[in-house]
Amino acid sequence: MAAVELSGRVMGSELRVVALDPPQGALDSATAVLDALEARWSRFLPDSELAQLHGSDGRPVHVSPPTLRLVESMLLGHRVTGGRFDPTVTPLLVAHGGGDSRTEPHRPTVLPSGLLRWGGMDEIVVDRHAGTVAVPSGVVLDAGGIGKGLAADLLVAHLLGLGVRGCIVSIGGDLSLGGDGPDPDGWTISVEQPAEMHTELTRVVVSGGGVATSSTQSRQWTHEGALRHHTIDPRRGAPAESDLVAVTVIAGSGWFAEVLATAALVAGRADGLELLAGQGVSGILVATDGSIATTADLAGIALRSVVGVG
Repeated sequence: MAAVELSGRVMGSELRVVALDPPQGALDSATAVLDALEARWSRFLPDSELAQLHGSDGRPVHVSPPTLRLVESMLLGHRVTGGRFDPTVTPLLVAHGGGDSRTEPHRPTVLPSGLLRWGGMDEIVVDRHAGTVAVPSGVVLDAGGIGKGLAADLLVAHLLGLGVRGCIVSIGGDLSLGGDGPDPDGWTISVEQPAEMHTELTRVVVSGGGVATSSTQSRQWTHEGALRHHTIDPRRGAPAESDLVAVTVIAGSGWFAEVLATAALVAGRADGLELLAGQGVSGILVATDGSIATTADLAGIALRSVVGVG
């Protein structure tokens, strides 16, 4: 079984693709697929499809099938997490100093003019038959916390459709995988320490679906004299202050793993474990004191001690 690798940068993140027995030229379109999704979803581009929704004042706007799927996934993720995942919190992120691109600081978040608010997910109307989305005035949707996982899912489906035997796609460490794995049980995935990149916490074997990690330590900055991070708690309207620093989730898809990792991080250890168990997914939760909790199915997994958190 031959493995072919592709690496690069997309969506402000490192890209890595591993494809097993790909037909000639199958990987040639991979970066183009992801670049097209970024052009539709980026909050830094004034002509993205999401930006067009924000300027529609509640009128239905025709969008591409990937964007329709993105918004539908946002609505589902918001519902199953009890609102802990909320893609409307971008104005809050900007207000706390996190509005600029991490890799290109000269690119600010594009927000519509006028009074903005967070919440309002129940007011969004998706018409799948017409291919339209209507977003109420003042509400801004952001693909953060879901977009990388969904983009990886879409690329995996694209590559399998081209005849790739099996593949794994990593965008900024959020993974989607499908088809056959290199080993009979699938793919061996390394889970990193929250505060020590390239330092392994544990390994998990995954046959398909997605793996995603959300951490308060992956992106931090100082704003008005206080340390901030990018995970916003929609209940508080501010960066999350739970008893967790990182959550890794293994789920049936990359986007769902990403959504649940973010929601569990916001929820905290006890409620986060309950959320993951209720959705039937696997999870590893690292607390601010360095202790580690897992869902019941991972109770016997080998875990290394956590360093540098809190």
